[in-house]
Amino acid sequence: MATSSREYLDPLFLNKLANMELVARCAVEGFFSGLHPSPFQGFSVEYSDHREYHPGDEVKFVDWKVYARTDRLCIKRFHQETNTTVYVLLDVSKSMSFAGGSIRKIDYACYLAAALSYLMLKQGDSTGLMLFAEKVISQVPPASRRTHVHAILQALDRHTTEGRTHLASVLHAVAETTKRRGLVVLISDLLDDEGDIFRGLAHLKFLKHDVIVFHVMDPRELDLKYDGLIQFEDLETGDKFRTFPQS
Repeated sequence: MATSSREYLDPLFLNKLANMELVARCAVEGFFSGLHPSPFQGFSVEYSDHREYHPGDEVKFVDWKVYARTDRLCIKRFHQETNTTVYVLLDVSKSMSFAGGSIRKIDYACYLAAALSYLMLKQGDSTGLMLFAEKVISQVPPASRRTHVHAILQALDRHTTEGRTHLASVLHAVAETTKRRGLVVLISDLLDDEGDIFRGLAHLKFLKHDVIVFHVMDPRELDLKYDGLIQFEDLETGDKFRTFPQS
């Protein structure tokens, strides 16, 4: 049974997310004061305050005196920090409908997309959603207002799993059409040619995007704990074959 948007972000789940931050590892462009270091701001003579060190920050800005006193890594803030643009790419190809138990891969992926979108909008980042299979099927353009999460949840509600995966063409299309660099979050089972996927990701990195990949797989796809002669069917192509998984 399909999951509704009310379940994607229920109050108990939101409470767990309340104090989390997702900070891009690479410096990004932005217009407003936010959480991400901008490469376009000059350094002031005096720092304004400190913030917690995040992986990817310049080590030369670590305040070692603070570390000696508190055993915490902190960064001196010399310049304004900015928001970023986040592109959440969600695989809705037919293979994402697989369920070894009570929850399908696509349901788990939608929970993840909803949670990440909520977090990014909460910290002021412009966030958008793209649903794809062989190509981008539908999208919610990036926006930074917190109420934008409702548009994203509605898109997740309307999704259907269909078609084959063609990750490479989607990644190249995203790289060629995104107007500004930012954070690209890919949520997929990655059931496509490995070399093509890496070339698509390399295209995004070449354009200075930060990239996070969530590989969504069902345990039954990985352990193949089936007894005897089993017939398997490719959900995307309909191809069938019989084999002994444990042999």
